Amino acid sequence: MVAEKVGVPLLMLAGNEEKREFLDLTKGITYTMNFPQLVGKRCLGVGIPGWLFTADGEGNMNLFHLNSRSLIQLPQMTTLKGFDADNERGYCEYYVQKAVLSSDPHSTDDYILMINQGVPRTLAYWKPGKNGFITVETRKATYSDVTWHDGQFYGVDVRGDVVILDFRGGLEPTIGRIVQGIPSDFICGMKLYIVHSQGELFVITRDGICNHPETKTYGVEEFVVCKVDVDNNEISYEEVNDLDNRSLFLGFSASVAVDVEQYGCKANHIYFTDDCSTAYYSSEKGGGKDMGIYNLHDDTIEPHYTGESYHRFSPPIWIFNTPFSA
Repeated sequence: MVAEKVGVPLLMLAGNEEKREFLDLTKGITYTMNFPQLVGKRCLGVGIPGWLFTADGEGNMNLFHLNSRSLIQLPQMTTLKGFDADNERGYCEYYVQKAVLSSDPHSTDDYILMINQGVPRTLAYWKPGKNGFITVETRKATYSDVTWHDGQFYGVDVRGDVVILDFRGGLEPTIGRIVQGIPSDFICGMKLYIVHSQGELFVITRDGICNHPETKTYGVEEFVVCKVDVDNNEISYEEVNDLDNRSLFLGFSASVAVDVEQYGCKANHIYFTDDCSTAYYSSEKGGGKDMGIYNLHDDTIEPHYTGESYHRFSPPIWIFNTPFSA
């Protein structure tokens, strides 16, 4: 997705209490605000300024807007095909891995929410007026990420294949077109992201998501950005290390590309937060360790937040929003 020029990139720090902290990356200012609506909730960024997806341990899901405090109740997790209520009960806040909105619910009722659900790790979507989520049946492997562009959702699975779901003209697809993205032997043991920006589709790999066999710790070792041609019937991709005037924001939020001149970020850098859940589930502190700013030119990493911000189910995420009152 490409972030609209609304507000600034904010890092929503970890937690599930009423007081939540937000770091303004451009000014280095931290805001503290009260949001009782977020107590006990896992929060995910959805790619639309100000909006969050929230879930609690009982399977209740909502969309929440930080400024207006608008709350949109979503169908319960029990409407998701393959959801095992007995197995997930009490831990439902972990279940949804990604949530992406097609457009702003404040400006239109014709929007779509796509989620990447836990077991069976497939995609499902909801539109206003629907009583439940609609499952995307096209699946060759576990999905890793999903993005929206110009009437279509693009998903990428753990083997590097891309599925395209066409919603143009009011369609409600359950079957997508699968395109070979990047070779599976290129991505073994890595996490994948997908972003559409300036007419180009990128699949990004993140190495270092699993505990090291010797150190027993995890952390980014390398990001690789590949431009994928989905109009070619054969594998067609190229590795790129120059994003021109763009930077990427990755983590437990919708994957976003931004124009650095508009947002004041660093070109050819990847701003990332900790979404390596398979590694941090075994950590006493939870997620929040693996964060920073990755330089695509020289593979160096610098911090964007120097403090500690850990949580078991709601680690730091990216949002794009107007700054709060200090």
